Amino acid sequence: MKTSIQPEQKPFIAILVKRAVLFFGGICLLSLFLYGIGTNQGFMERTQYMLLRITVMVGLFVGVGSLYGIIVDIWLLFYKKEQKKDRYISGMGGYLCLGGFGVAIAGLASFILVLTQGNAL
Repeated sequence: MKTSIQPEQKPFIAILVKRAVLFFGGICLLSLFLYGIGTNQGFMERTQYMLLRITVMVGLFVGVGSLYGIIVDIWLLFYKKEQKKDRYISGMGGYLCLGGFGVAIAGLASFILVLTQGNAL
């Protein structure tokens, strides 16, 4: 008698949100890395400002996407008829960490922009 274990069905929106937040988190790290390398290598000032602005925008995307991911996980926690509800709770913790990281990076990049350029954004 063969028994096959079916993989757990995940809602498409949960998969989409998770991958989007991870993608934007990677782009945020990449732009921050490029800013750090550019500071050492002597990139042009306009390029540095552009990298900082990209970092701010993408960091805010990570924060908003993580907030949406937390809302989706809360919805799935209460309305999904499954026994494994701990994965949604750990997912909320992951989204909380990623969202805090994105907002902190966006705040740091905004602070650097104001220090270097003043209020004329």
